[in-house]
Amino acid sequence: MTPIIDIPWTHLSFAVIFIVILLGVSLYESLKLERTILLGTFRATVQLILVGFVIQKVFEIQSWPMILVILVVMVFTASQTLIKRLKKPVRGTYTYALIAVSGASLLSVYISSQLIIGVNPWYEARYLIPLGGMIIANGMNGATLAGERYRSELSLRVAEIEMLLSLGFDSRKASLKARQQAITAALLPSLNNMMVLGIVHLPGMMTGQIIAGADPVTAVKYQLVIILSISGTVALTSWIFLSLLDRRYFTPHHQFRYDLIQ
Repeated sequence: MTPIIDIPWTHLSFAVIFIVILLGVSLYESLKLERTILLGTFRATVQLILVGFVIQKVFEIQSWPMILVILVVMVFTASQTLIKRLKKPVRGTYTYALIAVSGASLLSVYISSQLIIGVNPWYEARYLIPLGGMIIANGMNGATLAGERYRSELSLRVAEIEMLLSLGFDSRKASLKARQQAITAALLPSLNNMMVLGIVHLPGMMTGQIIAGADPVTAVKYQLVIILSISGTVALTSWIFLSLLDRRYFTPHHQFRYDLIQ
């Protein structure tokens, strides 16, 4: 098996070409994303380099308290990022995000690592950290899409919701259509990936394992675990988040809170 090709730092610098393309499109179309692009590039570079050194040490130490701390930090950071991406978060949204992201993601990590892969010991860092990172990040993205779409759907369906409430429906039934559209929007990226998986899209984990020299069939098995766990996590995170968020947009007496969507 040919050894993994290491990328010299001088060669890595050519990746700046992609940043130039990003900036060019932003400037040409007046997207005003130049600051975000530059800041995102800087943060991604610094964070990944630091994480690389940290993970290397974690792999050497193999301490379960440290693994748990890393997973908890991931969950809290993902919840905070979720809130920042929502245009107009209502009071209590951070708590809801924390419950949704932690509950769905940790359940998915447990099912994937213990019931399916059978990681032994359970705190094996080279399995838990990559699995946790991918699952938590995708759950966060799904909940963000769901939360933003839910608020948008509520604002478009004011008359419909009011009519249902006046007919005696409770708030959950009155907001059902909005919730359905929001969860569907959150799931679409995952479902689209599943449709073209292996034909158009060769996912990162599978590609990385193949480059590292793993048997392609083994890489496929791991990728199936990841893609299915991500889809399940997105669905569960979005559903929990919207179920909790639904309480904020309606009073205990099932009255619509117009002030929160204006």
